[in-house]
Amino acid sequence: MAVYVVLAVLAFVENIVPIVPADVAVALGAFLSHRGTTAPLPVFLVVWSANVCGAVAVYFVARRLGRRFFATSLGRRLVSPGGVARIEREYLRFGVVGIFFARFLPGIRAVVPPFAGIFGLSAWRALLPMAAASAIWYGGITVLGVYLGGEWEAILGALKRLNQLLAVVALL
Repeated sequence: MAVYVVLAVLAFVENIVPIVPADVAVALGAFLSHRGTTAPLPVFLVVWSANVCGAVAVYFVARRLGRRFFATSLGRRLVSPGGVARIEREYLRFGVVGIFFARFLPGIRAVVPPFAGIFGLSAWRALLPMAAASAIWYGGITVLGVYLGGEWEAILGALKRLNQLLAVVALL
């Protein structure tokens, strides 16, 4: 249960603090399914739902604060007025498709929900593509983690051979 709680917290917080390593935690959580610590489907569901809940929370807080936030000194330090205008132009230019694809970009994915809220995009127009992209992203990472867990002995063997080769090269 503790693993699932940690995964949920990391996936939620990733929407607030982009440097949180939620992707690595998800891969590790899925990897652990081969050891019986977790199961792939609950890992995916916990992470995906927590990530979407984090995006929803950030979206609604930003929607409530709106553009007033960028009139504060902290807001101006984070994004200049020109930067806000450029981001808004891109939201208008790419719309839902842009929101969907931006959620696949590390670092950028965290700023999608607040700016969607700040610019007043409707909840359905903003949150549905975010949820769909998160499902694909975390589903893929879960599958990758499960695969790596199943191939762990082969991976260790390959690393051992690589280390032996590097030791020989170093000696030469």
